Amino acid sequence: MIVWSSPLDVSTYAGSGRDVGPPAVRCPACGGPTGRWSGYRRHLRADVLLVVFVPRVRCRDCGRTDALLPWFVVPYRYDSVDVIGAALDLSVTGLGVRRIAAALGRPETTVREWCRRFGRVAADLTRVVLAEAVERGWSGFDLPTASRPRAAAAVAALASAWSRRRGPVSAWRVAALVTGGTLLAPNTGSPLAGMAVSRQMAGTPRSQPGGDPWPPATPLKPSPSGDTT
Repeated sequence: MIVWSSPLDVSTYAGSGRDVGPPAVRCPACGGPTGRWSGYRRHLRADVLLVVFVPRVRCRDCGRTDALLPWFVVPYRYDSVDVIGAALDLSVTGLGVRRIAAALGRPETTVREWCRRFGRVAADLTRVVLAEAVERGWSGFDLPTASRPRAAAAVAALASAWSRRRGPVSAWRVAALVTGGTLLAPNTGSPLAGMAVSRQMAGTPRSQPGGDPWPPATPLKPSPSGDTT
């Protein structure tokens, strides 16, 4: 899995189908060149329910395959990074799960799991994100001491540093990028696990890869229920 910074908004990306123009990347395992290797469609719940195409690449040297996830898609999550990030921002203000769920129109069980996951990774997330923010020119030091508010402030600091060079961007998309998508994924791993891939992606110029057109996408899987996270 490789996360990349798509310049398209969510609805435009969904409407582009297979013509989403992902970047040319090198294999995160061996550094070899990659080529297009089909892809798949999946559901994504943002403001509305969408279907997005996720391209795949295959390394020409070692044969490894990877999905190229746009930075607003979270691995194994039904909801977009922006929606989940909005819930986490509300949680650090002290708002309860029930009120957050009502504000975002999501099931309480789903929001509760997001917040629990955030609590588990907050310390690691802060270290990763602040290191990236400092590398990109951030020099502030006024951060909360509590774990989850500190992590959210670190995410905002990184987005501020990123935006000064590349223009306005959703803070949680940048956090997803620099953690390789593991930040909000439904597992107990550390967001540090994705750094090697995400740092490569952050420094990879966008280009239209050459080669043959995308092969046919794999069939669309049934949509999960509203309680699926």
